[in-house]
Amino acid sequence: MPLLRPPALKRGDCIGLVSPASRIADTTRVERAVRYLEGCGYRTIIGSNALNLHGYLAGTDAERAADLHAMFSNPDVKAIFCIRGGYGTPRLLPFLDYRLIRQNPKIFVGYSDI
Repeated sequence: MPLLRPPALKRGDCIGLVSPASRIADTTRVERAVRYLEGCGYRTIIGSNALNLHGYLAGTDAERAADLHAMFSNPDVKAIFCIRGGYGTPRLLPFLDYRLIRQNPKIFVGYSDI
């Protein structure tokens, strides 16, 4: 299979923020990240479950996977930044729609288990 490369970001592009693992405890940090990214000329969208709390995770496995799917399927979103890394991410593997992801290549940024 050929390597897919998403287009580079440019000013005005939209960056989606998701939490595929644990939730960030201090939501003001997310607000600061949004202000920073928007100050750099990007638009942002936060996943509908990104700030949820389900145990120590940002929502159920299905909710966190749904946020990823929503970002990959949204043609306006050009990059997806993960707010946090962590243990809960591998639990999403059975839920992911790999065809959707492959058909919508985007910059995907994260750390740790991401």
